[in-house]
Amino acid sequence: MAACVASLMLAQRPQIPTRRIMPPEIVPPEARFRDAVKVDPVHYRVEHENSQMRVLRLNLKGDESVPIHDDRAGLLVCLTECHIRFQRLDGKIQDVHLEAGQTRWVWDDARSHTNLSPHPLELLYIETKIKPQA
Repeated sequence: MAACVASLMLAQRPQIPTRRIMPPEIVPPEARFRDAVKVDPVHYRVEHENSQMRVLRLNLKGDESVPIHDDRAGLLVCLTECHIRFQRLDGKIQDVHLEAGQTRWVWDDARSHTNLSPHPLELLYIETKIKPQA
């Protein structure tokens, strides 16, 4: 009888949630974000930031590159002529040539940037912080 009472008491005992410990190699996506400004503070600078967007300025001398980083979706605004190569982690390459003052929407992705011109380039990247609603 004591065994029956003990099993009933254990069954009615409130369950205490246990904290899940993730293995060290599993990291939440937001912790893996490679911010361009932190990856390459020599070429990137934050011009403005608020809760909806951030404006980055990129200056690259001729033939310079920026290492792989994560870009949020945003608007690329060329302040000088831009002849730039985007290379993704999967090896896909996209070359973009824009005149000063031209713009282009860029989707979020991990990529490196290379100035394909021997001349310096300067651009603003207005990245969004608001996630689209499904």
